[in-house]
Amino acid sequence: MLTPVLSLSLAIMLLPAAAGAAWVEQVVDLVGPVVELRQDGDEVFVRNGEWQRLVVCDAGVCANAGEPFEPEPAPDGLPGWTVATADDGGGARRAWYAEPTDRYPHGVFGRPENAGALVVEDVQGRNTTLRLPADSVFEDLAPRIADFDGDGQNDVLVIRSSVRAGAQIVVYRLAAGTLYESAATAPIGRPNRWLSIAGIADYSGNGRPDIALVKTPHIGGVLELLSFDRRQLRPVGRPLKGFSNHVFGSREASLSASTTVNSDRIHDLVLPGEDRRSLKIVTAAGGSLRVIVDVPLDGAIVTDIGVLDDDGPVFVMGLEDGRLVLVRQTAD
Repeated sequence: MLTPVLSLSLAIMLLPAAAGAAWVEQVVDLVGPVVELRQDGDEVFVRNGEWQRLVVCDAGVCANAGEPFEPEPAPDGLPGWTVATADDGGGARRAWYAEPTDRYPHGVFGRPENAGALVVEDVQGRNTTLRLPADSVFEDLAPRIADFDGDGQNDVLVIRSSVRAGAQIVVYRLAAGTLYESAATAPIGRPNRWLSIAGIADYSGNGRPDIALVKTPHIGGVLELLSFDRRQLRPVGRPLKGFSNHVFGSREASLSASTTVNSDRIHDLVLPGEDRRSLKIVTAAGGSLRVIVDVPLDGAIVTDIGVLDDDGPVFVMGLEDGRLVLVRQTAD
């Protein structure tokens, strides 16, 4: 049985993405505070004591019983470490972090331990392990698998941190049972400086996946977009200041979403502003980063951002006080 749960809309809006429409925040009336939100394919689930599935309905938003798919825990890993998978392509098929170590106790995810090794499984089920030297860790919860250059071979993207120079993005390629560093950004330059992956999708319209990241999301976050080109990670457009997609100490690794909000069919990036009290939509169509929607919120975002569809995207997120809110576009 579907239960309508949408409450009165809050009349706040700016920067509409289309003429004759506005973006509004709406509070969803659930029993108990929301502690987790998860996107599973096209479905969105929230947990407020128990899991519920959210759907758009005639009454607004409805909820019914349902549970999301649970990602596979990383073998012998820490709580929150999960296995990344690819459905097709050669090269990497599964990947996860291993060998917890406290040699870099930054505490981004609320504990001193990070990963000292990366394990990648190929399409034949054979595992390859890469162990980092004593001055580095993988400061992340799960690797990401994608074919960045379109050659049919999946690569593995990680966040690698140095005890001297902080975090950087590294892309590894699996070949002949060995993991090779295929491309990397420069480290941030100082210890205890981190970056968060905001999304991997074709944001620029070049037909290949781009990498969106927020550098130093806890202390003046800067949004950057990278494209994998000739074994290098090249910037797309100029960086934008004023974003944060992670709460220090939280295991919600990236408060962001990727979807299309207009008719150009190019992915847009959805993520919080710097204080997480606004929701911003960014486009990179044409090769430059631009904020096209900026919606102020009545609280700070602390959960993942879910995407429902109602002839256009409906964004769902949990706030720091436990309320669940929607952000959607409405006609005048």
